Amino acid sequence: MSDSLLTHVHVVSCVGVDTEYSHLPHFLAHYRSLGVPVRNMHITLNTDDANSPNLQRAEALLDEHGVAAPTIWIAPYTSESMWARRRAVQQGQVPADHWVISADVDELHEYPAPLADFLEHCDARRVNCVQGVFIDRLAPDGHLVPVREDEPIQATFPIQADVQCRIAQQGENHNWHGTVKLMAMKGSILPTRGGHHPEDGPEPIRYLYGRQLAAFPYIGQAWFRFLIPLRVHHFKWTGSMADTLRRRLATPGVSVAGAEYGQKLLDYIETHGRIRPKDVAIRSPSWLTDRFWRQRTAGLSALNALHWYAGRSRGVAGRLKKRFSR
Repeated sequence: MSDSLLTHVHVVSCVGVDTEYSHLPHFLAHYRSLGVPVRNMHITLNTDDANSPNLQRAEALLDEHGVAAPTIWIAPYTSESMWARRRAVQQGQVPADHWVISADVDELHEYPAPLADFLEHCDARRVNCVQGVFIDRLAPDGHLVPVREDEPIQATFPIQADVQCRIAQQGENHNWHGTVKLMAMKGSILPTRGGHHPEDGPEPIRYLYGRQLAAFPYIGQAWFRFLIPLRVHHFKWTGSMADTLRRRLATPGVSVAGAEYGQKLLDYIETHGRIRPKDVAIRSPSWLTDRFWRQRTAGLSALNALHWYAGRSRGVAGRLKKRFSR
C-alpha cells in the first residue's frame, strides 16, 4: 500500500467534551502524524448540556484542523449508546473495503511500522481485523495529573505500565477480553460494545494472530502483553479520572461489566489517591521491541495453530477412548 492509499484509512471516535476535551488536540495530532487524512476523521461530540462551552471549543478545534463537521450527541453518556452511534457512523461513512482505525479519544495507537506499510502487510495476508493490548500511561510516581495542552501527552505521562490486569484483574462480570482493543479493521467489520472485539457478521473474521488476542493463554500476564507489537497507549489515568468514573457509574444504563470494573478502579483511587508503581507492571521499551514484528506476529499465529491442533487431537483421542472402552 503506497502512502497515497492512506486515503482509504478512516478514524472513528467519540469525545465526551466535558471530561475529555483536553485529550482532543493530542488525538488529532497523533492520527494526523500517522497519515490519516483529516477528511476521513469521523468524530462524535457528546455532552448532556447543549450549551456546554467545551462543545463549542471542540467544534472550533475540529474546524481548525479541517475535520468534517462532527456528529453532535446531546444525552448522558452510556457505552451501549456510544458504540451504537459509532457503528452507525462507520456504516454510513466508511466503504466496506477501506480500513477503520477505531480509537477512543484517550487512546493513541502504536503500530510496528509506518501505517501504510503495516496495512499493506495485512492486505497481503487477507487479514481484516487487528487487535492490540492496552499500555497504560502514567505520570511520574503514578499521580493523577491533568492533561496539558502545552506539552506532548507522552511527556506528561511517560511511564508505560500494565494497570488493568494487575489492579482490576478478572471479576464475575469482566475478564481479560476487556484488556485488548480493536485497532484496525475493514469497514465491513463492526465493533462490539466496548470496542474490544468484532461483531459476528456475514464476513469471516481473519485475525492478524489467527484468533482473538484475548484467547491466548498468557494474555493476562504482563511479560506476554509487553511482547505484543501492536499497542494502544491508554491515557486514562489522569486528574479527571475519578470524577469521570463517578459520573459514569451513576448514569442509568451502565453495563454490568463496566460497573464492576469501574468500581474496582474507583475504590483503588479513593484508597491510594494515585496508581502506585509497586502495584503494577512497568514496561521498559528497547530498540529490539519491534525489530522483528513480522516474525513475532507469525509466531503468535503458529502458536494459535499449535493450540488448535492440540485441542483437536485431544478431542479425537477422547472419542476413540470412549468408543473402545465400551
